[in-house]
Amino acid sequence: MLRKAIFHLTLLIILSMVVACSSDNKEETFYTRIGEATLHAGDTLPAPTGDVILTVTGKVGITNVDDTIQMDIAMIEAAGQFEYEVTDPFESVDRVYGGPLMSDLLALWQVPDDATQIEITALDDYVVTVSIKDLRDYPVLFALQQDGEYMPVATRGPAMLVFPYNNFEFEEQIYNDFWAWQIKSINVQ
Repeated sequence: MLRKAIFHLTLLIILSMVVACSSDNKEETFYTRIGEATLHAGDTLPAPTGDVILTVTGKVGITNVDDTIQMDIAMIEAAGQFEYEVTDPFESVDRVYGGPLMSDLLALWQVPDDATQIEITALDDYVVTVSIKDLRDYPVLFALQQDGEYMPVATRGPAMLVFPYNNFEFEEQIYNDFWAWQIKSINVQ
């Protein structure tokens, strides 16, 4: 009986050590929360009071202007803000990007489980389709800031999609196309 108890206790200690040393939760080690969320999934979305920089259409469970979601910078930031450093694949320089996680925006917009992709359109009408699974599985930023400053249109603003290249393995020839900037609209499909 005592042997069995010692065996189980030893097994429990070993299992605890393995779990504690696990690196499955890499995102906790590299990104920082810089702003608490004041808008959450299930909340009513107010109408924007500032300049609308993003219009969301398609498979969403909530709208705030007719049959769309229209958001100004303050509303986007109200989804919570994070920042992390990443090597920008187009500038080959380390930058600190900040903004909400796409997974938090998808939850705020009440995107259903059967939605599979988003179609992003930029100000220059560049269109790219991104898997919702990637946006939920990785801490992808809807970045509003670069190196602590809001991004003007001239430097890829007002918003861009940023993937955590420094912390996860992404196939660059595929994922570089997903670094959309000057984002004006998202259609959830």
